Amino acid sequence: MSRIKDVVARELEETDSRAVVKKTDFFNHTFAPDLVLCWPGENERYVFLKSDTRPDVLRDDVNAVRKHNPIVFALDHVDAYSTDDVSLRQSKTDDTLLADSRGMEILIQSRHANPVVGLASSAVLQGGRGLLTEVEAHAMAESISAGFRGAQTLDVAATGKATDQITGHFDARRTSRLLRFLSAVWIGSGGSAANFPGEHDVTGDLDNSALEFLLDLPPIEDYEFWRRIGRNLLLDSISQLKLKGDSENLQYLVESNLDVLNARACRVVSRSAELGEEGSSSFRWALDREMLSLKGPRNAAYFVSKMDDLRVEPETGDGISLQELLRRSESRRTPISELELATPTRTISYATVHRDDVSHDEELLELSRTFSSAALVQTAVATLLGSRPLVCDFPSRTGKGRTTSKFPLGELVPVALSLLTGLSAGEQSDLQHAMRFYVPEARQVPGLFELEEL
Repeated sequence: MSRIKDVVARELEETDSRAVVKKTDFFNHTFAPDLVLCWPGENERYVFLKSDTRPDVLRDDVNAVRKHNPIVFALDHVDAYSTDDVSLRQSKTDDTLLADSRGMEILIQSRHANPVVGLASSAVLQGGRGLLTEVEAHAMAESISAGFRGAQTLDVAATGKATDQITGHFDARRTSRLLRFLSAVWIGSGGSAANFPGEHDVTGDLDNSALEFLLDLPPIEDYEFWRRIGRNLLLDSISQLKLKGDSENLQYLVESNLDVLNARACRVVSRSAELGEEGSSSFRWALDREMLSLKGPRNAAYFVSKMDDLRVEPETGDGISLQELLRRSESRRTPISELELATPTRTISYATVHRDDVSHDEELLELSRTFSSAALVQTAVATLLGSRPLVCDFPSRTGKGRTTSKFPLGELVPVALSLLTGLSAGEQSDLQHAMRFYVPEARQVPGLFELEEL
């Protein structure tokens, strides 16, 4: 009994790697599940294992547990034709799924061959309904794969066939999410919501798994596509995603939306090249400890929407010289409205009444000469976007917006990295390349998603 459960549990885990499979003490019980499937933030789903696949027996077994909207997993082949005679397809009227091992195997094989099928296989375990035998699994995998390609090319027939397949095989929540995934690809490829061959409502939720699957797919080098996808994304939404390795599509998504992804705080820490990392001087976006980071050859910068979300310990330093601050601010012509100088025994703050640029004040330069060479800048306030203050703490290499000030990444990243760490000319050039799609006054493309649940 335990061995059978282990085999089925492994098959279910292969169908959806996010699922946690718990074994119970029961086996082939009428009312108690053999396995329980769990996901973060989702309802549990019961799995009942059935060894007797005779239609009349299966009919009684399904009817006995139907109220739980479970998965009835047949250990032997289910004859899809004979099930019509005993009304097992009634399960389409509720959210019960009758599956056999061969149907699951087809989904697993299709998922390995075509990653986008993995989105459907995950949804099958969470909210699949009806029959899932070999025939249905083949049809589902083929239509989802063709539907994704169809949405990319605005093929109405292929996309419509996929929406029909989704509507017939999933509960309301999974149907909505899968259709939103296809509609996202459709609209991202230049189509309109009105012409999408399925539900026209694109204001609902798109869960994180759908976006993660999209980012884990082979590279889609279309910045306008990613710009449409990301117009209403929040920094927190992206930070909570879980991606495998270094996603090229993550680069496209962030680079295309530098004007709408806003952060309040950032921190720079030193780093060394990781094992297997290419010896490149380029900057790349990554997800690390539920933070969006930009990793360069010598440093990594982390960006968050709240200070409390900075989950990387600060480094401790002594500050920088005034001359170094002036050199760094001049490299990007960043106005400095105030600063604090300190020696081991004295601290002085310097600012003007109107909070304009003080970096070239003769009084400040003269004042710095009266200090010993040990005088270092502890903090400085840079002005971004004409009026938003960014407080830079040099000993911890941390920057944060004063009060509730937030900054688009396209504005914050180059200023923060230039001020908080000394960038070489080559690094400045590479950073400029990473910011190449940022246009401060870019025309706003209508938003596609409200991702509150991400």
